[in-house]
Amino acid sequence: MIYRTPDYYSKFRCIADKCRDSCCIGWEIDIDAETADYYNSIGGAFGKRLKENIADQSFILSADDRCPFLNGRNLCDIYTELGEEHLCQICSDHPRYYEWFGSVKEGGIGLSCEEAARIILSSDFNLTETEIQEDEDELCDTELYDLLLNVRDKIFSDIKTLSLSDAMCSMLDMASEMQSGLDNGELDIPEHPRNIPAESPDKTAIFHFYGELEPIDENWMPYLADSKNYIGQTVGSPEKYEEYLKKIGLYFIYRYFMKGVFDGEILSRVKLAAVSVWMIGHLWQCEEIKTGCCDMNKCAWIAKNYSKEVEYCEENIEAILDASYELECFSVQRMKGLFEK
Repeated sequence: MIYRTPDYYSKFRCIADKCRDSCCIGWEIDIDAETADYYNSIGGAFGKRLKENIADQSFILSADDRCPFLNGRNLCDIYTELGEEHLCQICSDHPRYYEWFGSVKEGGIGLSCEEAARIILSSDFNLTETEIQEDEDELCDTELYDLLLNVRDKIFSDIKTLSLSDAMCSMLDMASEMQSGLDNGELDIPEHPRNIPAESPDKTAIFHFYGELEPIDENWMPYLADSKNYIGQTVGSPEKYEEYLKKIGLYFIYRYFMKGVFDGEILSRVKLAAVSVWMIGHLWQCEEIKTGCCDMNKCAWIAKNYSKEVEYCEENIEAILDASYELECFSVQRMKGLFEK
């Protein structure tokens, strides 16, 4: 099997107690069956502690939503006591993610982790492939897969070589035409996609929509409400964030575009990437307006917060994908208006 990842994938190492937003706080942590059996086999005082703090194959969080094995120094007692190899699957993997496409497995690191976000923003985006020993997933339309892979490569190239504005508008045009073709049973890459005229964006409506999503952190909605007040304001040169925003676009296209091989939906995922680029860019601008500075570390922190709220709630992702067809503010014309100058 081919295993494909961004080059920066191998750079990730958990920063443990140096992390300011621990994934061991505020999340339900499920335990895979194999690890649960192992934990159940542990004897002695630590085995007793394991059994007392696990129910329904998940850790029983404390009153302040901390994992019961996250100690006062924000280090994992299971890691210390039993070794890294005995962490449950979700703890071992996070923030890594994986997707299987027949004879290909793709992996990456998720933007919702502050260290992963820093790596994503500070690294070039190139893909590397290795051979691994793993069973193939037969549930993949290989013809559609090859088509989407070629289109994704074209989007990657555009994001890297064109201006952010041109790249975002180009991928929206291409995805719109391709979606129309796929809906009519046509598997083809449009050589010259129609240049759909841009219309004035409805940024307020986009913020209103985001304000109705399910929040994970109680501070997120007040933060969004405050950021909405800065619509239309800019400071300095917004282009200063362009290279970082390109990397955000590459991340979202890499992570979500190929999922279209399973359901034929590509336009909604391209819109997810485009609106995420715009939203994160706006939040960076807000930070600079409010504090006078939004350096790379602040950019990574804000992008991490956005990803945590949007990507790591399945209902929120589905809501955005649905809204991309249902709400006028997510039409291709108005989405292009977010980027066209």
